[in-house]
Amino acid sequence: MASASASGLAGKGGGGSRMPYPEKLLIYHAGTGRTTFLACLKVTTLFVFIFFNFLAAPSYIQADEDWYKTAGIILCGTIPLAFVAYSSAAFVSTMTLHLPPFARSSTEMLKRFVANVPPTTRLDIVTMSFIGKPRTTALRVGEMRAVDRRLGMVNFVRDTAGENATRRWWEFRAVGKFHVQTGRNEKVLKNGWVWSEVAGVIRKRGGGGGEKL
Repeated sequence: MASASASGLAGKGGGGSRMPYPEKLLIYHAGTGRTTFLACLKVTTLFVFIFFNFLAAPSYIQADEDWYKTAGIILCGTIPLAFVAYSSAAFVSTMTLHLPPFARSSTEMLKRFVANVPPTTRLDIVTMSFIGKPRTTALRVGEMRAVDRRLGMVNFVRDTAGENATRRWWEFRAVGKFHVQTGRNEKVLKNGWVWSEVAGVIRKRGGGGGEKL
């Protein structure tokens, strides 16, 4: 069950503390089933791409088939991969909020903290790489901005220009676009309400419901 998995993740980071909440609190979980399905889909489309473009297409070329048939074979392998990569690049599987000691002491103190969460509060966001591998992005809450892009497939962004400038050309670019599902998190995760509060603060600081591009 996704809720069981989420609860297990939430317990990590407590380090044996007697406080009600751990130092790293899981505040968002997309669901184990959904995350696993998307990872399998990414891997499947990658194998489809390899089959059509590195096995089928060369055989068509060797057999001197019409160009449009070869082009069709190449597109059959490329389109699914490109579509899945584009539509799922911003998918967020989990988010973990770093809590100060006073916010961990009780639910009331936690509510007070997240109602006006400081911009410097650390947030770990786990997305998915091109091949379905988990990828963690560490940032500050104040870096996030609510937007409406890619027909709703991106609803939060951050500026990655400075971070990318320090990376070598062969290193992956920093993740700057995120898609966080709405309306389901609190049903899946016990502490899902925390993300709802944090997201509300981000939207208010960003000026409204989000920039549409």
